[in-house]
Amino acid sequence: MEVNKSEIESYFKEKNINRFFKVLFPFDKEYNAAIANEVLRLCSLLSTQYIQHFEEEVLLTLEAKKNIIETPPESILVLEHITQKKQLGVHFIPAFICSTLLRTSYNKHKFDQYKALALLVIARLSYMGEHDAKIKSLCDEIRLFSLGKRETLAGFLPDIGRYNFIELVKLFNSLVDESSPTTTIGPIRNQLEHYNRPLKASHDFSRGYHRYISTQRFRQAGSLTIKPKEVLNDEGDQAIEISQLHFGPKHSESWQNEDSADNDSRSINIVTSTNNTSKSEALAAIQARTIFAQIKKKAMHLPCDIYATTELELTTLLETCVNNIIINQETDISKLLLLMLLTGSNDDQVKRFKPYRNDRKHIIGILRKHTLPSHSIRDELKCLTQPVENSICLPLPNTISSGLSSFKFKNIDKTSLKIFLQAINNSKGTHLTLTKISGYLHYHFSQLQIDPVITHIISGTDIKVLPALYYTQLPLSTLLNHYQQYLEHLALLINTELLSINPTDKEYLIGTTLHFDDKKLTLLFRALKKQIQKYQEKTAKQFSEQAHNDITVITQLVLMLATGYRPVSGWFGKRVDFHLPTKSYWIADKASSIGDNSRCIILPSIAINYLQDYIDYLRQAIIYHENQSPEIYDRYNDCLNNQAHFFFFRQENKILEVLPSNYTHIIDSTFPMQPNWARHHVRSLLFKHNIAPELISAWIGHQDMAKPAFNAFSQLSRKQLQQISEIINQHLIEIGLGD
Repeated sequence: MEVNKSEIESYFKEKNINRFFKVLFPFDKEYNAAIANEVLRLCSLLSTQYIQHFEEEVLLTLEAKKNIIETPPESILVLEHITQKKQLGVHFIPAFICSTLLRTSYNKHKFDQYKALALLVIARLSYMGEHDAKIKSLCDEIRLFSLGKRETLAGFLPDIGRYNFIELVKLFNSLVDESSPTTTIGPIRNQLEHYNRPLKASHDFSRGYHRYISTQRFRQAGSLTIKPKEVLNDEGDQAIEISQLHFGPKHSESWQNEDSADNDSRSINIVTSTNNTSKSEALAAIQARTIFAQIKKKAMHLPCDIYATTELELTTLLETCVNNIIINQETDISKLLLLMLLTGSNDDQVKRFKPYRNDRKHIIGILRKHTLPSHSIRDELKCLTQPVENSICLPLPNTISSGLSSFKFKNIDKTSLKIFLQAINNSKGTHLTLTKISGYLHYHFSQLQIDPVITHIISGTDIKVLPALYYTQLPLSTLLNHYQQYLEHLALLINTELLSINPTDKEYLIGTTLHFDDKKLTLLFRALKKQIQKYQEKTAKQFSEQAHNDITVITQLVLMLATGYRPVSGWFGKRVDFHLPTKSYWIADKASSIGDNSRCIILPSIAINYLQDYIDYLRQAIIYHENQSPEIYDRYNDCLNNQAHFFFFRQENKILEVLPSNYTHIIDSTFPMQPNWARHHVRSLLFKHNIAPELISAWIGHQDMAKPAFNAFSQLSRKQLQQISEIINQHLIEIGLGD
């Protein structure tokens, strides 16, 4: 008997359809009706430019209508039922259908369009069969988005209303393409893939497949980050490198990674050296510790550093390279060494530079990309932030850029550079090395106490190396002025104008988007204070949930701006951490690190006033709730008696601890920014006031060479902290918190 292939495919497709509807409507009559009601709503909402690509919509609508009853329950009840039963991994399609957007600041129309399109994509893939993994990933992704757990991803999702189905598929494909100029950061690309794969499979009618894995694979928790290597010296054939490995938990939001490399209790420093011949592991370990200590000391850029370039060596290098370019002798090597000196980069980094060209396609500078996670803010929030650019052009002197077609220098390797430097050393009695040349920019800026953010942007350092890079906003002119002054310093050494650059008239902001305009913060606090004043009219309102949350939020916002406290569990600590008479505040927001990494700062006077008002409110609330709610009464008492964290939220007669997730939920309708926005704002503010970088690190808790700012050998004083406190206090007054 001849087998009819089309009949078999039709038979299996029918089985897949029946199986899909059983998965879609797996509950009793009431819950199935709630799911059916939401399915019909989504099908009616989806734009015709998408509906026309999915004939599955007809069958889906017909099946949904069979499950309709007169008064179905709300779909959110179905999701709560699935969650309580811990069956999100089983009923992921109904959970996705019943997910409701919790954040009021999100674009609901855009969410509904994506949800409706995802429903039809899931229906098609289910009819086709063998696409279970793609379906589950898409369902989970949209459900997590509805809970507000995809804040960073929201800024990357295309505006679905501006494209048809084919265009949307192509756009998602370009967003996840690593070779594309629109490529995104790794974790976000993975999340976008959860949309891209099912969309592409439904568009192409691709066959599904199974992948069989054991329980040991793809199950490891945490993530591994590797900092760029650091080189101690390059004498002879020695190459000493440090790779710092950081093991940390995976985070759903990018802001949680901004301090991860600076707050890690599990890290390994790997020291490698071609000069190590010892067979003893103990001796090798001692040698490794010595080398690592030397690298840490080198990072301090001390005047007595033997690895620092002397003025004689610098002058000799500049004269030799500039003269070679003038007489057209060993030009490429000379230009490569000058580029290393000008940018603070090693030869491998220079060869990866991207050229900035003029209209005639001639190289006139170096194109730097300073892209940060905070740039991916969603469209509906961009009206609150200041626009920033992520492209920077570092202009080059004509002496260097003239005649260059690229920065690849294919015919020059490390050996050629070392031979060239050795010839200079032998003839001039110097001790030039490649590491001395590439490290001079960092050494010079450190001696001038220029913020390391400037140095690292010029040298193009990976942002993981310096957490301050995430947090700082600055004008382009500030960066270029320091760069030009550095070139003038080099030119002065050999009395030449050949290292001068043409000034630029471009001016825009670079860095974080989360340093806010004073006017916007003034409006925020004015609205909050106005809302709190309304509660004073009636006692019941004054001690209601909303009043408590608003008073808690405004006090927290003031403390966030005053301290730069990291968002952690038990945010802002306990009552005992404050000492109001001396304005001292003990902060321990890096408890996961080894040893004592706490710090003590001086609170601004305005912050003290708001803390005192909050304490007064807690005492009044204790009296009010003593006979109203024993649980609430006990929690207020515990706050003042150091038995619980100083701040908490209330919701539906329940206590919500001050976790970053709870804070984000409570403040979403007021100021829906990532929880650590104030750290960005404060560091940018202090940078603008020319505060010394080590003082800024001390205030917001950044480490320097794996040591807290106030370690056993610190020379920072309380007087210096008072200076920062006064600057922040003035800022709080300027944004309307002084009255």
